[in-house]
Amino acid sequence: MATKAPPDLEALAALILSCRRTLVLGGLRMGAPAGSESPALREGAPDWAERASLEAFLTEPGHFWAYYYPIAQSIAAREPGPGHRAIARLQEAGLVWALITQAVDRLHQRAGSPEPVEVYGQALIARCDRCGERYGLPEVGVLMEASPDGAPRCTAPGCAYPLRPGGTLWNEPLPEAAVARAWALAGEADCFVALDCELRTAPIALLPAVALRREVPLVLIGHSPTRYDRYARLVIRGSSEPVLDALTELVLPRRPDP
Repeated sequence: MATKAPPDLEALAALILSCRRTLVLGGLRMGAPAGSESPALREGAPDWAERASLEAFLTEPGHFWAYYYPIAQSIAAREPGPGHRAIARLQEAGLVWALITQAVDRLHQRAGSPEPVEVYGQALIARCDRCGERYGLPEVGVLMEASPDGAPRCTAPGCAYPLRPGGTLWNEPLPEAAVARAWALAGEADCFVALDCELRTAPIALLPAVALRREVPLVLIGHSPTRYDRYARLVIRGSSEPVLDALTELVLPRRPDP
């Protein structure tokens, strides 16, 4: 006898199936509880705010990279999980219309999600703000070792400008184009689902308000309470990954094992 899905999961499935433009906003780390991220990456962490800030990069790029590069390497070592794969399957089936992510690890793309909006950029590359050249992390490591002060510099002819990460630094505005795209999607969605988001920092924390103002149903899935809980159509406490995995099995045909 098949196990009956929990009522909240059935309600989520019914909502997703009834909507045509479900927008998903994913947090920094899929499925992780608040505060479980590396201490250096937690919002407001003193080390991160001081040593990985825009000011630190501009004034002491060598010290900045000595701190930032090992963190970027640990991010690059991550693998997609069940939640990333579930979202990709839901997108492929047309049940998730668009995806906005605060993550900088590119795991959604590796799982198969097409063109997620990366509102914090991504940590797996470095770029030169002078000439636009881009470098992968292994190249950055080689350039750091060859640099007298430890700061990787652009190798384009006549440039030698210090490279910067592709992700947003502390005290730096978010990428304008990505934020504008996220705002536009929130204004067109007919269902808004936030996954593992604390929704504390503007402007991304304001996106659910765009949906609510249009009387679009809001779904919140994650460990942390948010300021929007009282307004949400559905709140599911806990990691988003098992919820997404179960949702996918409920609304999509089971795929045969390869």
